[in-house]
Amino acid sequence: MGKYIYLRKFKKEELIFDDDETIIILKFIFKNRHALIEKLDITDPVREFAQGLLLEAVDASYALGFVHSLFGSTFNPSAGAMKVIKKFSKKALKHWFKHATAKDLLNIKIYEIVRVALERGFTSRLVMYSNGTAMKSSDNAAFVAYDNTFNIQFAWG
Repeated sequence: MGKYIYLRKFKKEELIFDDDETIIILKFIFKNRHALIEKLDITDPVREFAQGLLLEAVDASYALGFVHSLFGSTFNPSAGAMKVIKKFSKKALKHWFKHATAKDLLNIKIYEIVRVALERGFTSRLVMYSNGTAMKSSDNAAFVAYDNTFNIQFAWG
């Protein structure tokens, strides 16, 4: 079952990631859109979009409630991705999360099914950022279905 989700909004001073880290996050979520991301002008709304995606990915993964020891293999992210995720776990405000706890943030895991669902749901929004039309709408929202019937794998963690 899916739901319509709105990514969290952040004040400018709450934005954690710089341009390079924003690109790393977007390339992680949108594995099939690297060329588009390379051309993207990284503005504060794009940084907010990437940070909102990462927050949703972490929180949705914990909401699924799977235990790593019971399900599947992990994907070892690049050194850059690990650096970004560690920075996020240290600087993210605990009240941003609906499901993940402070303890969870010490060992962040993101399920591949969550990453895929976010990629599917938000690709059109990414394209809108690339062509400048996303700036006319302030909501980062999409219909997302976290289907847990697949072979469970971690994308980060």
